[in-house]
Amino acid sequence: MVYRLPDSLPHPTVDADGWQAQLESLYAISVEIAGLRELSQVMDRALEYCLALTTSAFGFIGLVDGPDTMDVAAIRGFVPDRPGFYERFRKIPIRRTIFGVVILEGRSNLSNDVLNDPLHIGSPRGHPPVRTFLGVPLKVRDETIGMIGVANRPDGYDAGHERLLSTFANQVAVAIANARLYEQQRQMIADLQSLHARLNAAQVEALIHQERNRIAEELHDRVAQIIFSIGIEATWCLERDGIPPELAASLGRIRDLAARGAAEIRRAVYDLAAEPPAGRELVHELRELVESFQGPDLQVDLVVDGRPRRLAHEAEETVLRIVAEALANVRRHAGADLAIVSLQYSPKAVTLVVQDNGRGIPASLLEWTLHRPGHLGLRSMQRRVAALGGQLHLQNGEDGGVVLRAVIPAEPRR
Repeated sequence: MVYRLPDSLPHPTVDADGWQAQLESLYAISVEIAGLRELSQVMDRALEYCLALTTSAFGFIGLVDGPDTMDVAAIRGFVPDRPGFYERFRKIPIRRTIFGVVILEGRSNLSNDVLNDPLHIGSPRGHPPVRTFLGVPLKVRDETIGMIGVANRPDGYDAGHERLLSTFANQVAVAIANARLYEQQRQMIADLQSLHARLNAAQVEALIHQERNRIAEELHDRVAQIIFSIGIEATWCLERDGIPPELAASLGRIRDLAARGAAEIRRAVYDLAAEPPAGRELVHELRELVESFQGPDLQVDLVVDGRPRRLAHEAEETVLRIVAEALANVRRHAGADLAIVSLQYSPKAVTLVVQDNGRGIPASLLEWTLHRPGHLGLRSMQRRVAALGGQLHLQNGEDGGVVLRAVIPAEPRR
């Protein structure tokens, strides 16, 4: 594919008409970059525009790679004269240097006298001398994922360049996040294809269904929130006093584009997850079970925490049987008028708690209640939970009553 820069990229320090032209150029550039799916294409094309927008000699895009390292993922404008230079110096420690503060503090850094800048620590052999520098962070919501750095503009940089590059960096950050998501999806599809030869049709269908739901959740919880935040930010700016009409019109277009993007995300989520969220069946059955124990002398409430999802059949059956047995014991023996059933979903397990406000169990009997012959229901609960690799505990509550807690792994024991 052959790329071509817009015919006119105005200087950042311009009048209102020039600023409007800049916004229109940035809009056209952002639309082009947002349409790229390959991460390398996004970074290479974005860096090309950064150099053109600021008339810089060279620049780079660095991405955070771990808690204290930056990966120089793209570079443009110079070719090292030493073999292996890029491979050796691609990973850079993040510390208080002229570019490191951009990531550490999540802010722009401009220096027109790099050699005498107190943050300057020198360059490795083979790196061209840096005389002027401008770095801006790449942010997705409140997270700094990397930075864009440009250098050696002959006349130095000013606030106009900083504003222009920061505005562009916001769009580049979203494009990078989307490209990463696309790469993850493509890798997932490749992994599924490699499994196809070893799995039967039913297993493949189950894996695809699970992954489609996972992707739908990622789109809903992360990408949709980013687009929503862009719309909110544009609306906030529009409500400020004294905004030039041309800028207000551009912000209005950004807000409208964010609304359209959110609508497209909702459509994609609906297409990916064409049925109700997994796990709704267990919660529905629990609610019906709880309601069946309601009566004039006993109030039973159900509390669900976390994102419901489908568990193995044995695990869901165990949860229902434990709740049925525990509530039956509360009604027969506890002398309680209130019981609370809570089900908490976490990434690795589900935790079921049944608690009442009854008389409790004498401390002398609590140690062997689960094992004495008369409590076949409790012993059955314990065996079922242990077979799934989980644990079941019985204790008196701090304010009275009995607390039955079962922790069941999300994946059954093999």
